[in-house]
Amino acid sequence: MIIDNQVFIDQVRALYLRDPGAISNIAYHKLEGLLKESTTYQIDEGDKQGLYALRRNQLIFYWSNQQERFLVPPEQLDELSFLVLHGDYYHLVADTLANLTAKEGHPLFYDYTFRQSLPASGHYEVTDFNFADDRDYLAAAEIITGTKTGYTVSPKRVRNWMDDRAFDPSLWLLARERCSGQPVGVGISAYYVPIQEADLDWFFVDPAHQGKGIGRMLIAATVARCLPKAKIIRLGGIADDFYQKCGFRRGDRWFVIS
Repeated sequence: MIIDNQVFIDQVRALYLRDPGAISNIAYHKLEGLLKESTTYQIDEGDKQGLYALRRNQLIFYWSNQQERFLVPPEQLDELSFLVLHGDYYHLVADTLANLTAKEGHPLFYDYTFRQSLPASGHYEVTDFNFADDRDYLAAAEIITGTKTGYTVSPKRVRNWMDDRAFDPSLWLLARERCSGQPVGVGISAYYVPIQEADLDWFFVDPAHQGKGIGRMLIAATVARCLPKAKIIRLGGIADDFYQKCGFRRGDRWFVIS
């Protein structure tokens, strides 16, 4: 049955706080924003309990205490062109969704037992983002776009990120050359106060300066600012060796199907 969005969100939040990696492949503040735009359903049939959210033809969220049966009705499942599913549920629909492509991924969570240290560098330094200086927005946009990772970002779009509900000015950083002050790397992260979660998101280094420890400097500086206040520190992206060397561990297996 369809239930009120806020009632649904309250239940999802409680589940997330118990086990973030099992409930969402993205940071909670992003998930909550999507849920507010979705039609939310609850299954409550004795031993069958479940929650799912549909946004047009997209399955934005799915959770169930059943790993033997998928609780989304077949008529709704047939209409879907995009799904996000935890690995525990993917096998239930893999054959049904054979015409779609599934991409596997693992969110990353910071290991609080990791001994974090800020790498020393005589050539580069990490500085606060200057929100009053147009040049910093331009630098961030140029660095992100210049990495040729598929992102084309304008200074205006960078400014718009300040409107995010999890905006935290202390987690906007630029790495600069000490001698010239030229920005060569950017780290933009978010912090959602209601659940004390840090979302490390946009980390990019100018290709001409990669391989010099700048990315690790930005990660270490951001984590150092998160540790006193965040109960959860997570990072989107690929679970590669770089982030694991920075103190992050692989989370649960997730599938994005489209």
